Amino acid sequence: MLVLSFRDMSVPRCAAVTSAAVYRLGAVTAASVWAPPPRYEWAPWPEVTQAWAGKHVCFVVHGFNVDRDRGYTGFGAAAQEMAPGGALAALAGPPGPLNLFTPGVDVAVPVLWAGDWYLPINYPFLLPDIRLTGKYFAQLIASAATRMARVSFVTHSMGARVVLETVQQTVAAMGPRAPVFDTAVFTAAATSDDVLDDPGYALAVEAIRRFVVVSSRADTVLSGAFPAGNLVEQWLWPRDPGADEALGRYGPRLKVGSKALSKTEWYPIPPITGQNHGDYFPEPWSPSAPYPNGWSVKRVNIGQLDQAVLDNQAPPTLLARPITPVSGN
Repeated sequence: MLVLSFRDMSVPRCAAVTSAAVYRLGAVTAASVWAPPPRYEWAPWPEVTQAWAGKHVCFVVHGFNVDRDRGYTGFGAAAQEMAPGGALAALAGPPGPLNLFTPGVDVAVPVLWAGDWYLPINYPFLLPDIRLTGKYFAQLIASAATRMARVSFVTHSMGARVVLETVQQTVAAMGPRAPVFDTAVFTAAATSDDVLDDPGYALAVEAIRRFVVVSSRADTVLSGAFPAGNLVEQWLWPRDPGADEALGRYGPRLKVGSKALSKTEWYPIPPITGQNHGDYFPEPWSPSAPYPNGWSVKRVNIGQLDQAVLDNQAPPTLLARPITPVSGN
């Protein structure tokens, strides 16, 4: 498995933003264990080109306050299941085998970025790093060393902003030469509920074929920390993307005539399910028997949704809700 990094890998936390580097984890099989973190080593660009060129590559992007080791293990365990023969497919006993293999994607790649500053109070100060990461991510996509044919994203929390910045800057730089941007899945997105109508992301919204938004009213991070942090962020930075209501809690708020309206699906998780902010991706450092590698019932449900939408199928676990457009300027 290859891991894409935009952070200084020499430190486990509080890393600086860097240009793109790719690391290999070696063979990832159903027997692979993600805790303790497996060793990684730098992957030469010819190896990256061979793995990605002409392929449909899905980047799996973490959110804020995720350190190096938790980033590549948790999101590596998610990417593992998108390939054939993941650990869940070999699960014995109840609940039995769970196959999250996603044939619509050729390669799943965990992405690390410098979103792990010292304290949660640092959240409002992160926007410049997100924009710089988007710049370097765009340069990677435009590079002759990658030559991907189709690109999708599965994101958690502030990873949605990283993706919007990346696609916006890629299209601005490459125009019609950009690869096809297929599907962007935003789970628990820590960004404004009207972000898909933000003029600063107009090129990204135009380019991405399909948006899938997964939200939960039971998300205590997005109900508590997000409004205060986002308010401070708006004071600090020009072109801050949005108001105080989180896309990952309330779902998309789109204007009448929005270009995103016809290409956005919304999957609100029923309140009885109680999906909190950490219930979207596996956490190998916190096992949940009988599941391997930090999976749980709630996380498997999200994995099944990711699998389905990336394969252009209806998700088996959640029902889409219609989006009611709102009036606006």
